[in-house]
Amino acid sequence: MKRLPRILQIIWMIVGAVCFFEAYNSYASANTDMNTVYLFLGLSLFAFFRYFMLRRKQFMQKKKDGKFD
Repeated sequence: MKRLPRILQIIWMIVGAVCFFEAYNSYASANTDMNTVYLFLGLSLFAFFRYFMLRRKQFMQKKKDGKFD
């Protein structure tokens, strides 16, 4: 249970990377559907945002516990 926040961070980073790759793949294909590109880019941005928010939460918790002093 102690590793769950780190696992969630890794999952969000993987989701963001895969969505970014799919957005690029959709954009570079011959039959470009811009709605799909926008959907994957939006999901990618959301995933990266969640990743950084979880990292910040972990940092603030460690700071509160006094592990950086």
